[in-house]
Amino acid sequence: MSHTHRRDGHGRRRGGPDQARGRPRGVWGAALALACAAALSACGPDGGDADAAGAASEAPTSPTSPTSPTATPTPTGTPAEPTQSPPPTTSAAPSATPKPGGIARCETEGLALSLVANGQEMNSKYFDLRLTNTGSEPCALLGHPGVSLLDAGGRRVGEPATRSQDGTGDGGAVRLRPGQAAHATVKTAGEGVTDGRCWPEAATLLVYPPGSRQTVTTGDLAGLRVCGDSFQVGPVGDRAP
Repeated sequence: MSHTHRRDGHGRRRGGPDQARGRPRGVWGAALALACAAALSACGPDGGDADAAGAASEAPTSPTSPTSPTATPTPTGTPAEPTQSPPPTTSAAPSATPKPGGIARCETEGLALSLVANGQEMNSKYFDLRLTNTGSEPCALLGHPGVSLLDAGGRRVGEPATRSQDGTGDGGAVRLRPGQAAHATVKTAGEGVTDGRCWPEAATLLVYPPGSRQTVTTGDLAGLRVCGDSFQVGPVGDRAP
């Protein structure tokens, strides 16, 4: 019994130091547990630092706008985008010669001018102005010719003839076959009714055929002398007045 008691006592004595060594482990473990708990409470989701971090992470940030291309400034007067030129168009060249009545107008180089006295009626004297087609093709004339008188030095005498409706022309186109003439009536006042108030005698009759900017002339005036400042010409017709 005493031996057993000693063994137990020895066991208790051996167990004492183990327990003595075990206590510090328990104390330090508890201290570490408390420290960890404190750390968790400070660093956990409910801690102040966590709240600050959460607030920082949840703070609204300025939305990043998508990058848009910057428009390049365009110099004044220059289109921002290239403009497309319209496709070139082709058009028929305008006819150099109008065609009254559907055929070519008579050109001055194909016309001969003449003036024929046509008598006197009442207080007026009449003359037949003729434009003859000297070409080889038909041509046409339409309207009033332009008529002026020139002196021997080429200076104009008086004023150009004014337009009238005397004669056989009805305003339509006159078609001339080769050798055929168009007629226009030239009229002036008789010398007897104007007390001799007449223009100086002319040397040349100058005529612009209807529609032309070129002239034909003749030196045969058939006795034409303008008196009383009355000088008129009618439209061309197809026959003599």
